[in-house]
Amino acid sequence: MNNNTKYILAILMIAMIWPLNDFAQENDTNFKIVDSNEYPDILSMLASATQANYGKIKTWKGQIETVELQAIRGNRAKELTLKHIHAESNNLPDEIHQIITKKIEFNIDVENNRFFSWSKHKETPFYLDPKKNMTFPSGWKPEETELIVTSDNQIEISPLVWRTKDNSILSRIAIKEYAGASQRIDPRQLFFIGEKTLWLSLSQVSQSLKIPNIEKIGVVIKKQTMGNNITYRIEVSEPGKDRPFSIVVLDSEAGFNRTYIENWYDNGSLMSKTTAEFVKIQNVFLPKKWTILQYFTDGGLMQQVDCSIENQQINTPIPDNTFSAYTYLHNGDKFKDNIARKEYKYQDANLVPIANLPTGE
Repeated sequence: MNNNTKYILAILMIAMIWPLNDFAQENDTNFKIVDSNEYPDILSMLASATQANYGKIKTWKGQIETVELQAIRGNRAKELTLKHIHAESNNLPDEIHQIITKKIEFNIDVENNRFFSWSKHKETPFYLDPKKNMTFPSGWKPEETELIVTSDNQIEISPLVWRTKDNSILSRIAIKEYAGASQRIDPRQLFFIGEKTLWLSLSQVSQSLKIPNIEKIGVVIKKQTMGNNITYRIEVSEPGKDRPFSIVVLDSEAGFNRTYIENWYDNGSLMSKTTAEFVKIQNVFLPKKWTILQYFTDGGLMQQVDCSIENQQINTPIPDNTFSAYTYLHNGDKFKDNIARKEYKYQDANLVPIANLPTGE
């Protein structure tokens, strides 16, 4: 096991053995409940502040380093263990964790909603048996991937054929699908709650509180003041429920962007939690690092993603061809259009038709 892998494992093992309650709600001992009459104005102020901050970003680029843990349970965990290491069939783990580390360079045209990323594994992904604290290889080849996402579609370009001796890439494949077909690391997500921007979510809650005689979600806003810093904690519950299903913390030192959010299952167990740190660059608050934790309904850790951004730049020109798949394709690469159900070969800056794809594929 190399030193980099040992370092990654040390970080991840802390998360895996930490008591669940320590990942739950941030301590609200020093928060005071705000008068409910002030809720609409506070929510509107928070919405305006976060929208104004994000509105200053026209383009955005930087480098992200990520460490991802993905839990695999049951028969699939046993199958993967047998596939990659020699083990007794009666001594197979019920759960293993896949560890993936990546370096990602991103370019975002915020105004036109265009996203590009180039990502590369920092080392070959591997599996971890957490009970034995033992690692074993996953069998993946190191790879580089380009991803282009617009409002309408996404194109992911990844290796297709490798040269055996040195693992060099002989050809690649570009797959075109509808936007959102696969998950990605995108720093803009720190300005969203689910599919909605933070300011839209806050505005909608504010407006709903002003409408009389309707069944409303429960909202409690708490405030903490320490010197010049103001922190709001918003607890949201379903109508008639006395416990929150979501908690959001907004901090003035982060431009009132969300530094913390957690969501809960109906059974009262923690579903997910995200913590984030922001930094001020060119008078704009941008995320610096964040951690996403997701849990199974029984409380076990399902996924952990740790991200940190370096060399952030905003409002610098990004060439248009950054968002064109043609920029990254080479002669002989395949192009599979899952929207039009067609397949092509890239040759001399053109897509040459190969075949129509079956509609059921």
